[in-house]
Amino acid sequence: MSDAIFRYEGMQDATDVAAYLEALRDGFAKGALSFSQGEQTMLLTPQGMVTISVEAKSKDDDRKVKFTIRWKERTTEDTPQVPLTITPLDPRDA
Repeated sequence: MSDAIFRYEGMQDATDVAAYLEALRDGFAKGALSFSQGEQTMLLTPQGMVTISVEAKSKDDDRKVKFTIRWKERTTEDTPQVPLTITPLDPRDA
C-alpha cells in the first residue's frame, strides 16, 4: 500500500461516538475497516498482532481520550515461520 492518510475531526454526540466505536469493533472482528467522507476513502485490513495504546487526559474543564491502534501489513511470506519440532524420547534418555 502506498502512503495515504485519512483524517476527520468534528463534533458528535456521545451516541454517534459509540456507533463509531462499535463500527471499529466490528471492523476488527471482520478483518476490514472502511473509512469515507465525501470523495476521501480508505480501506484497512488489520491482520495478526495489533498494538493498542490508550491515553486519557483531564485538564481544567477539558477532557480527552486518545486511542492509537497500530499494526504492520504483512503477507505470509513476510512473516517468519519457525517450525515446531516435537521429538519423542524414551524417559531414560531425557
